[in-house]
Amino acid sequence: MKRNTKRKKTHPLKEKLRRDVRFFSKKNYKLAEKELLEVIKLNPFEEDAYYELYRVYTSTGNVKKAIESLDVLKTISPYRTFPYVELSKLYAKLGNYQKAIEVLEEGVERKDDPKLHFELANLYAKTGQFEEAKEEFSEACRKDFLNVEYRQKFVEFLIDIEDYEEALNVVLSTIELFPKAVYTIQTAGMLCDILGKDELAEYFYRLAVSRADDDFLKDEAKLSLAIFLTDKGMHDQAEEILKELVEETNDPFIAFDAFVELSRILEEQGRFLELAKVGLNLLERNILDKGDWADVMLTVGESLFKERRYTEAVICYWNLVSNCADEKLVKKAYVRLKEIEEIVSLERMLK
Repeated sequence: MKRNTKRKKTHPLKEKLRRDVRFFSKKNYKLAEKELLEVIKLNPFEEDAYYELYRVYTSTGNVKKAIESLDVLKTISPYRTFPYVELSKLYAKLGNYQKAIEVLEEGVERKDDPKLHFELANLYAKTGQFEEAKEEFSEACRKDFLNVEYRQKFVEFLIDIEDYEEALNVVLSTIELFPKAVYTIQTAGMLCDILGKDELAEYFYRLAVSRADDDFLKDEAKLSLAIFLTDKGMHDQAEEILKELVEETNDPFIAFDAFVELSRILEEQGRFLELAKVGLNLLERNILDKGDWADVMLTVGESLFKERRYTEAVICYWNLVSNCADEKLVKKAYVRLKEIEEIVSLERMLK
């Protein structure tokens, strides 16, 4: 029996759309537009053609034509979310926020989609319509309650308008859904701190430490806890955590930030020799970048200078002069070297 080798014919509209995609991928936008307009002549209700036209026009910067394409698309396909969202973005890009809002409001009436509520909330917030924004954010989170982005944006918005109680409510409900979300737990701590709920704030900062499941997150949570404890005057507890971070964390930025926080405590208490020792130990770990290395070296030098340990301080300052690219720090080191030279000279004369 002879095998039928004839290929099945492709529908002419689909073939034109395929050619458009090829033209588009090669950035031959004029030919792509021509093919698409021919498709629309053959079938004015071909949704994919309007979508591809929108892509062509946005790629060529023809916002007006892109808007026209999306307008038709939402007319022939009124229950798709995409045309409302993208059309709203184009109007917002032109600065026509009222029109952008109207498009999304129309979309919400046609299709009660959380994405539309979320985009509408962002526009309300941008245009100062805070109550409306709050309502739309709440609706988006209610309809898509596991969407972390929606919840995060809602919390950021509430913090911006200083509605800390409501922000805390959203955060607490998020923690119930995602009990290991360390940053969310820390946000709860921050909000409790702002609201004057110190015991609850400390609880959440410590909870973040206990629920962190990798070294970086745990060390970052410890640093946040230590900063909170320092602000509340619990220096002994903060100092213990900060020293541990300076000595043990493998993250150079956390190590440096912990050293900066620790230096404030030790300087305030006049414990300069101890601060110099901590700084030298950190420098010996050789994990800091050049900028942070220079700052720690200067702190060590200054601490030794204040303790009149001039010989050791000179070593630190010459290290800065030889290895630091920051002109201000080098200048400061030279000034100190000059001071030490004068002090030592004066002491010799007095002997």
